[in-house]
Amino acid sequence: MIRFKLPDIGEGVVEAEVVEWKVKVGDVVAVDQTLVELMTDKASFEIPSPAAGKIARLGFREGDVVKVGEVLLEIEDGDGAATVEAAPSSPPSAAPEPAPRAAPPPPPPRAAPPPAPPPPRRPAASAPAADHHPPRMPARPVSHQRASHGLDEDGVQAVPAVRELARRLAVDLTRLAGSGPGGRIMRRDVEEAARNAPPPEPAPSAPLEAAVAAATTPASPAPRPPDPPDWKRVPLRGVRRAIARHLLEARHRTAHFSYVEEIDLTELVTRRERLAAEGREAPSPLAFLARAVIRTLPAHPLLNASLDDDASELVMKAAIHLGVAVATDDGLVVPVIHDAAALGVPALATRIGDLSERARAGRLRPEEARGGTFTITSLGKLGGIVSTPIVNHPESAILGVNAIRKRARYVGDELVPRHVMNVSMSVDHRVADGFHCARFVEDLRAILEAADFPDFFEAGA
Repeated sequence: MIRFKLPDIGEGVVEAEVVEWKVKVGDVVAVDQTLVELMTDKASFEIPSPAAGKIARLGFREGDVVKVGEVLLEIEDGDGAATVEAAPSSPPSAAPEPAPRAAPPPPPPRAAPPPAPPPPRRPAASAPAADHHPPRMPARPVSHQRASHGLDEDGVQAVPAVRELARRLAVDLTRLAGSGPGGRIMRRDVEEAARNAPPPEPAPSAPLEAAVAAATTPASPAPRPPDPPDWKRVPLRGVRRAIARHLLEARHRTAHFSYVEEIDLTELVTRRERLAAEGREAPSPLAFLARAVIRTLPAHPLLNASLDDDASELVMKAAIHLGVAVATDDGLVVPVIHDAAALGVPALATRIGDLSERARAGRLRPEEARGGTFTITSLGKLGGIVSTPIVNHPESAILGVNAIRKRARYVGDELVPRHVMNVSMSVDHRVADGFHCARFVEDLRAILEAADFPDFFEAGA
């Protein structure tokens, strides 16, 4: 029997959603036959069978989320061997689950304290005595007034993002020893504490403790009224659920601002039309735009950087890994052209076409949808006039491409028709300011308006 586990996919991915099973219990499968389609917050991919045999059990249903190291399914291999573990290509890096720990011995009884006058009455939600250990309860959010004081609040070294994570995972930061500089508590410390947390203790029986527990336990949600008969509920699964989760996190963790500029593409359009009249083929405007972005970014390193929230450090990146958003039937997917600076216009056009086609068919490999440093998003002819794209966290900037339209514009004192496109750029204001964004767009505009692409037009002249 083979217990087939979800492997360590890498790049910080810890779970994947089951989009579609390609087999069912009782099916006989061959080596490398596709078993299941999975989806991470980066891309969808298929998992092949590691051995021939019969499907004995499916560990999850479609729509379920599987964590790295959990058993996806079991295969009877027919050789009578003992049960073995298997995972495709790279095994999970997670260690085996530890055996349950024995409960600690009860503390020795304490001598009764001498009689004392009763203390002043306190609110029911006051903290218990220091030598008492109440049941673990969800941490309360830090108030805005206190959160503005910096890293060292209540004697705990942690940035606001880490405090928010600890609140959501019900981890007490005062009980942690930080692994960061100067003892600062990092995200990894909070996640490790959450993974190793013991099961919740039984509810207290003392009246005061019961009152505290009741005051801090969220009330059960009210029952939902029935939907009108013309409503239909559709489960949020696959790419759509991954997009929802990723963009909500990006919007929550990034201080967005947007900048819009108009670019005159008449010279570029004219040159492409001239090639068409000669029976020659020219790449789409998106390939020229991608090349212009690649040429512009090195002079504006903050827009090819990211912010490490845990360490409060800017991560400056020399290589340009260009994400190009692609609209699919299931939602927006962002394939990445790694080391894009090495590619000219024709090669970029080929890579964009290949990645876009495979993204729409759901055939991207996981590594082709991660590691981006800057993203371009375009809806082509449907691009509208202005957009405000959401930064693809943890990147610091995204460029939205709007439609090219013929408009009347002044050239000197003469009103003439021109081919005009707006670009809409969103930036993480924690990393870069409006000045940096405006300078980048101005440099980008200079290249596009001059159709300054010697690697294409001059070479093809």
